Amino acid sequence: MLYYLHGYQSSPDGEKATVFKETLQAVPITYRDVSPEDLIISRCLNRISDVIQNDHDIVMIGSSLGGFLAAATALTNVNVRQLILLNPAIIPPDIDLRTIEGIPLRILQEMRDPLLFSKKIPAAITILRGTLDDVVPDEWILHFAKAQNATIQLYNDDHRFSRNLQNLPGIIKKLL
Repeated sequence: MLYYLHGYQSSPDGEKATVFKETLQAVPITYRDVSPEDLIISRCLNRISDVIQNDHDIVMIGSSLGGFLAAATALTNVNVRQLILLNPAIIPPDIDLRTIEGIPLRILQEMRDPLLFSKKIPAAITILRGTLDDVVPDEWILHFAKAQNATIQLYNDDHRFSRNLQNLPGIIKKLL
């Protein structure tokens, strides 16, 4: 089954989720029922686990925060066989969280998971990286990719993949 996890400011009804649902039959997961600034990462991960618990052949597409949630889920769920991460917001352990803007410090602290950099995720990982992304730093992507031996594909696009949104389903189909 193919699942989609949206980003911090998005929703399971957002533009990417809709495109993936219509073209790839991806199931957007509703991982929060509160405003973005009130989310609790452990609750989000529990909700994701509840949705996928009976599936034994899981592919997850995660965008930004959704990329972090997908990776964190795959770290503990051996049924996740593939991750396709779009500009994933996976914070390296040595980053000073106080320098990050746009997300409350409490959430950033909950997102810091050193295991994502020290324990191998038992899934194939492809990162789709927008070279014009001004939200997630290149160093984060490279650090995570090196730690997980992930493949990176570069695109001339922004954090939201607004230039390539309609091309993403075709790109993703080739990875499946």
